[in-house]
Amino acid sequence: MKLNSEFVLRNFADKYIAVTVNDSADEQNAFITLNKSGAFVWELLQNEISYDEILCKMIIKYDVDESTAKADLDEFLTIVRKAGMLYE
Repeated sequence: MKLNSEFVLRNFADKYIAVTVNDSADEQNAFITLNKSGAFVWELLQNEISYDEILCKMIIKYDVDESTAKADLDEFLTIVRKAGMLYE
């Protein structure tokens, strides 16, 4: 998995917003807001990475159990997939 390079993450006053930067930005109007853990996963997805690698890094970083990390990761991936932000 890897993020579509036509989207960037910006931080505004402790809020993270992922927006499109391509020529059709006005037409797409695609953006999502992220919390800190979403921004962490976003950064991991800047390079090719597997689902299992992201999951392991989340468990270590946030000291959570696997089922919690998996539920959060699955929710995040569903959102970015629907927005067309992810290559698989």
